[in-house]
Amino acid sequence: MGDHLNGYGTSEQFVLNEAALKQNITVFVKLFATFRDKRFMTRHMEFPVRSTVREVLQAIHIPEEEVAICMVNGHSKEIGHELADGDTVSLFPPVGGG
Repeated sequence: MGDHLNGYGTSEQFVLNEAALKQNITVFVKLFATFRDKRFMTRHMEFPVRSTVREVLQAIHIPEEEVAICMVNGHSKEIGHELADGDTVSLFPPVGGG
């Protein structure tokens, strides 16, 4: 008859996906220019699965409107971009000069 698991196949076919069971993700956050003032240069931070860059900004107290450039893994992204475990988030304020 076989070792069936409620219609999901045999126990040998039933494999748990460790990533699907994870409750949190770890993101590497890099701050540039004035964002580093009274904060940090780089830091590993933990967030719930399905968090976005917006949650990172909230956690480090940077208003969205102060972000000029947001990059995830070296690619320009919007504040609402959903993060994955191991992503690197780089945040840049507007840079002035003359």
